[in-house]
Amino acid sequence: MKKYLIFCTLAILTFLFGCEEEQAFRLHTAPEYYQGRATLPSGQQIEMTEADRTSVLDACYPDDALALAPDGERRWIGTVTLSQPLTTNASTQAFPTATFFEVENQTYVECRVDTISYMKQIDAVPDSLVPHREQAVTYPSVAKLRNAQPHERLHYLKEMNKPVGNEPYPKRTALEQTLVHVTMPFNGSFEMTFESSEGIETVTVPIDAASRQPYLSLGFGTETAEGMNRFGIYTSVNQDVYQDVIRPKDASFDQLLGARQTDTLPSTLLPGQRYPLFSFSFMRDNVPHKEVVSLTYKQPVLLRGEALKREMRAEFSNRQHAVFHELALIGTEARDAAFLTHLTADETRFVFKAIERSKATTETGEPASIPYLTVFEGICAQTFDVSYKGDDVFLTNTKTGSHFKLLRDDANKWHDRFDN
Repeated sequence: MKKYLIFCTLAILTFLFGCEEEQAFRLHTAPEYYQGRATLPSGQQIEMTEADRTSVLDACYPDDALALAPDGERRWIGTVTLSQPLTTNASTQAFPTATFFEVENQTYVECRVDTISYMKQIDAVPDSLVPHREQAVTYPSVAKLRNAQPHERLHYLKEMNKPVGNEPYPKRTALEQTLVHVTMPFNGSFEMTFESSEGIETVTVPIDAASRQPYLSLGFGTETAEGMNRFGIYTSVNQDVYQDVIRPKDASFDQLLGARQTDTLPSTLLPGQRYPLFSFSFMRDNVPHKEVVSLTYKQPVLLRGEALKREMRAEFSNRQHAVFHELALIGTEARDAAFLTHLTADETRFVFKAIERSKATTETGEPASIPYLTVFEGICAQTFDVSYKGDDVFLTNTKTGSHFKLLRDDANKWHDRFDN
């Protein structure tokens, strides 16, 4: 796990090049501060042990990332999402999200953090996923499209007539001639493009653990509620419920004039190619409008080599956090635990800079009233004991016992910020 230190930017100088004087920062990977949960193809979720979390971090270390995704059908085993409750809120993405899959009896992982995506061939999946390998679901390597059969169109009509939402229920109408079915690929995203004489608007539909299903049905329709008419593309993963809808920002209309499916539909959606599905016409404010709806399958852009490492360093350097704590951390604490004092972004920047500027010493002081400080950068962390001697501020690496003294100006600012 020490190999991850090259992505903790404050450890890069020491780790890669060495320094004559001992440095205060000795950040280390910290799976103990993570929580992990795997989503299986069935929708079941299982908790990841600390050993599993370590396996995920090891699997996603970006050496030997693939230039191209493997060819062939992919068997999705499960997707692990890691969170760091001490430093992030529920809506914050954590690193990494790891999707484990097989192609022709070889095991792979796709790792993602924000917009960074890369793949690797690996030896094994985390232990907690092993018992679930037989429940893996197979996906094609490319997206496929087919037109709906007459009985499927009739079913779409019936489903759209059923009440959804709260009373008074909106009145929904299906344009059944537009219905198509997509055999979903394993990863990437779809772009739904609404094109008119006024411009182009694109709505992205990601393919991830939450939305990854074998099939997706798409049909044009309208609904009327509280005197407002809106159009949209209604979707279903099982052809039984069409509750989810994709719309442009302005989907209002006064009168629908009609919809017409494209004469020839492709059977395979080549990545990056935009395919028109249907067009529709309507009146809005006494002005006629026509829009063409197209579908594009987008494969993820895979990074590798120095470009990948550069992006990860930049990503990790933006993920800094610091917390004072009265008790030693064991890794299972909630962010709002009473003995934690989280620093603001400005305070965190100051603390990182002050530690970076500190000098090695043999001195130490008396424990501060809040005796511990833990700093986080990316997936790395480090804890210091905090002590004072007069106005001097000392930090002791809790793992090595090495002592460091803040510069006089930093010590004064430290007292002004944290001892009032």
